[in-house]
Amino acid sequence: MTRTTYTCDGCGALLDNEKDLRKREGTTRPSWQCRVCETTVPSVVAERISHQKQNATE
Repeated sequence: MTRTTYTCDGCGALLDNEKDLRKREGTTRPSWQCRVCETTVPSVVAERISHQKQNATE
């Protein structure tokens, strides 16, 4: 299975690990943000990244 990665629209950081994301609670659905610049990350992409094994290699 291919690893999901995402390039942040705000700062250009490569997000490929749950540690790169910040989850904001408080609404019906959680919203995800880049940990570096707090730009919103699409939920579908963020959920995939958050469920990946941290040390998996391709």
